[in-house]
Amino acid sequence: MKPLLQHTDARAALFAGVLSLALLCGAWIFQYGLGYAPCIMCYWQRYAHMAVVAVAIAVILARAAFGSGKGLPTWLGPVLLIVLLLGSAALGAFHVGVEFGWWEGPKACAAGGIGDLGPIDPNDPLAFLDQPIGPVACSDVAWSFLGISMAGWNALLSLLGAIGTWRLNFRPAGFRSGSA
Repeated sequence: MKPLLQHTDARAALFAGVLSLALLCGAWIFQYGLGYAPCIMCYWQRYAHMAVVAVAIAVILARAAFGSGKGLPTWLGPVLLIVLLLGSAALGAFHVGVEFGWWEGPKACAAGGIGDLGPIDPNDPLAFLDQPIGPVACSDVAWSFLGISMAGWNALLSLLGAIGTWRLNFRPAGFRSGSA
């Protein structure tokens, strides 16, 4: 029996799962550590990554349980992971289009006040409770690096993750061993 990571689908699942978990941890650090409130579309992108992590764990556990003889076909897990990563990339790209004003986002993306609370009044620290609380507008760019928003980075990294997952599982055998 081959060691677990000798299986191409387990290797691809580990790659996709670690990438999505890293992107989720980054989003949580921005939200809980740095105070950046996410919009509705940010949550949608997170759900795709949560699904990638769950499928990656299932693929690795199935390969560990069944080895290479039975059970999960070696193409099924990576295909699901690629579809999920491409879905996250598409959501991120759509979100970027909303940020740039190329198209409108869903109605749930309108600003509702959570990002506009302003400074806390020391004389009435609970005054913000009277303001409407709702999701942050999806068209607002809360943070960017090199001119690319968080949604843009998610789209780019998810697309690269889908390509990497494909290459780890489906590239021709000659390229795996280094011979061309």
